[in-house]
This record gives sequence, C-alpha cells and structure tokens, in this order.
Amino acid sequence: MAQNLTKSKFLDLNCGNSQEILNNVKKYINKFDCPELKLDLSKLGIFDATKVMVISSAYHYSKYPKGKIQCRVQSDSIKSLVTNFSASNLEVIN
Repeated sequence: MAQNLTKSKFLDLNCGNSQEILNNVKKYINKFDCPELKLDLSKLGIFDATKVMVISSAYHYSKYPKGKIQCRVQSDSIKSLVTNFSASNLEVIN
C-alpha cells in the first residue's frame, strides 16, 4: 500500500488512479482506529478528488458516524463541487 503520514499528519496517497486510492482508504479505515482522518488529495484532478472525497466520506461515516474527514485539495473549485453533496463529516481545505 503506497501511503504514509506526512509531517502534517495527512494520509498521503501516492498511487495511480482513484479506484486504487479508494481501496487504500477503505483498508486504512478498516485497519486503524481513525475517527478523525486527514487525506492529501492535492495531486488528484478535480473529478478524481471529488469521487474519492465523497465515497470515502460515506465509507468513513458508516464506521464513525460522529467522525470527521479533512481533505487537502488543489483548488477551490473542488470545494464548491463537494458542497452540493450531503457529507456532514467532510471538511475540504487547500
């Protein structure tokens, strides 16, 4: 699994496509106690980052209904896309 925690405690997912990243996020959520999760998606494009955020948010919510996911992205346009989804546990930052 190509992931590590950076100095800022964001889970850095340096793998190829969004499906691979989603699989790694699911494995991480299942393996570790992570009611608060930070993902660095800044290297992904707008659609892949949005897909990973929304699906990860739903998956994380099923295990941690009161948990939070903080996602680092590359642009504000991703943030505006995600606000249309009902994801109360998701915070998007640049």
